Amino acid sequence: MRGIIITALAIALWAWQEAFAEQTLFYKEINLIGGYSDQDKWVGKSSELLNSVGFEYYRKFSNDYGDFLTTDLQMRLTYNSKRSAEDAWGLEIHNAWLQYKLNSVNKVKVGHFRPPFGLEQVLDTHGTILQTLTPRNIGFKKYWGLALEGTLPGFDYSAALQLGSGMSIYRRDGSFLSSFRIGTPSDRNAQGGISFLYGKTLETEGMSTYPRADLLSDNVVLKKRVGLDGQFNFGPYLMKSEVAFGQDGHENVLGYLAELDYTLPKLQNLEFQLQYQSWQHHLGEKGMDDSTLTTGLSYKLSQSVTLRTAYMHDFNLMGEREDDQVLLQIYYFGW
Repeated sequence: MRGIIITALAIALWAWQEAFAEQTLFYKEINLIGGYSDQDKWVGKSSELLNSVGFEYYRKFSNDYGDFLTTDLQMRLTYNSKRSAEDAWGLEIHNAWLQYKLNSVNKVKVGHFRPPFGLEQVLDTHGTILQTLTPRNIGFKKYWGLALEGTLPGFDYSAALQLGSGMSIYRRDGSFLSSFRIGTPSDRNAQGGISFLYGKTLETEGMSTYPRADLLSDNVVLKKRVGLDGQFNFGPYLMKSEVAFGQDGHENVLGYLAELDYTLPKLQNLEFQLQYQSWQHHLGEKGMDDSTLTTGLSYKLSQSVTLRTAYMHDFNLMGEREDDQVLLQIYYFGW
């Protein structure tokens, strides 16, 4: 009987999707990355990327009145060469959300998605070597929860309440994450936003959703943040910047990022990048910052394949000695 009910529900769901689906996109993803670091020698990863294969399944549903539901599922099967063979493989769920249109200007989202804070809200860094402040600032780029998004005259806004446990689902010590960002529309040459965040977040060892990454502690970290971000596009140049200030527990923290991208006018598949970012873990204490200067080069071999390379210099990594790292990436994202 249970099998009959499950089969009937599956058929009903399939029929519903076929009846209302307006747009379906299915992308395949392959990420190959490696390089050399003074500290770690030969590496098969960057700070946020592992060698992996994955996909993204994106779908819009419509009726006679237009779009009313959008879904997105983005997953990776990763391999961490720094771990033992039995622990090297992991499944990362990145996007896993449904967005329902309440009316012409407001939408509600549920699932696993970005907390609305800083540049990460308006950029796609899913497959790039260069990252925003989010991993150092918040901990993870995606969290499980609920959000309300919409537009106001001249502005976009997003507010979210999430679990505060990152890639995996945990609830310990009253953990949660609340965030809010309001900014100019993303289709303008000059964009800016202001963000606020308050929560009690958990820290985990790694980004695996399955098997669940182990908690570093059952105790939460109280986070309070205010942030500013902006982008300015002029000709072949794109400037990006963000700053975040707040507290982790009783410690004041400060982070800032500045990046300049240049696309060759006569060879627009080629882009040069220069980024400096710094995170002060204990503001005012010497040697407690993590500051990195990165120069990058990106070349699109085709619509689906991008070749990237980057040189990173860590001026100070939480009191450790300086480090130089060179990375090379081949990234496929297409049909």
